[in-house]
Amino acid sequence: MNSLTVQDYVNQQAELEQQAKEAMPWDPKACTYPLGPLKQQVFSCLTHNNIGICYSCSIRCHTSCDKVELFTKRHFTCDCGTEKDNRIDAKCSAYKCEIRKNKEADIAAVDNTYGHNFKGTFCNCAKEYDPDSPSVMLQCIFGTECGEDWYHDHCIMGYSEEETKDLIRKSKNESTEILLEHFPDLDSFDSFICWKCVSRYNYYFQRIMSHELSKDIIACTLKRGKTETEVNENGKRERVDSDIPFSIFLKEDYNKGFENLKNSIKDEKDKLYIFLTQLAPFLIRDVELYEPPEEEKETVMDIISKSLADSMNRSDLVLGASAFRGLQSRLKEFLKPFAENGEVVKEEDISSFFESSN
Repeated sequence: MNSLTVQDYVNQQAELEQQAKEAMPWDPKACTYPLGPLKQQVFSCLTHNNIGICYSCSIRCHTSCDKVELFTKRHFTCDCGTEKDNRIDAKCSAYKCEIRKNKEADIAAVDNTYGHNFKGTFCNCAKEYDPDSPSVMLQCIFGTECGEDWYHDHCIMGYSEEETKDLIRKSKNESTEILLEHFPDLDSFDSFICWKCVSRYNYYFQRIMSHELSKDIIACTLKRGKTETEVNENGKRERVDSDIPFSIFLKEDYNKGFENLKNSIKDEKDKLYIFLTQLAPFLIRDVELYEPPEEEKETVMDIISKSLADSMNRSDLVLGASAFRGLQSRLKEFLKPFAENGEVVKEEDISSFFESSN
């Protein structure tokens, strides 16, 4: 306080509050377990059975645990405080979930899908996320086969890690994020469907690509392999089997394109119609992302006012609130000259103010 002006202090507090809001934008007071399966932010607790937990439980219940952020998952129910959670330490708490306050473990959702992401690994190469890697990573938005996994661009193309390092060295690109040659420009597509999901539902995706409305849906496809031709033992070039797995990159507003395609199918028993309406309706209307309510920040004055209200009876409340507002107004007027002149507020100044207010 001896080296800060009022304005310096106010600016400092505002900066600290903004940093806190960016780090923890929502109020972690509600566990999503009672809401059932949602599209939500999911964290994996590696310390306790690799369970998937919601945003609030990652902060309130698993504070000191080794956690991995998995970003969003569709149709997922928080497993904090369920039979899958072995977090409980009798010395710390009697509750299975610190938010729900349940003393008995709740039943775990049977339809949660647990893939290798929950062990802290991603992509076909099953590597931990490396924030310093120059590789681009994309999440598969289809995900029914891969668990909405995240993939490196070089793994999508079929390059090994060593081949990728060699390509990066040859590119002489000093950027922190390097896009490999022949990989689609990031501005040319909106979303990505991995080769695993495409292969699993190949019949449907082949029909989608052959439909005249595919021009409104598909930005491009990318085969998993370096080239379309290889060299045989006699030195002659041969075409690779046309069944090479491939990924699909979707255009912006692809949802509208899928909806128009579905509406163009007159037979509701058509397999593609059923695929779009029952198996993959999120291609037409994406599932709404659940977000916890934003945290309401209380000022010092709010806290003091609330404390006064809690400690007063109804007959004194009106008089107390009126007196507090008057004190607050006089304090602002008292500090105003200090702020305008950039002067330091000393302890004796504050003491003098309250003495004169008695």
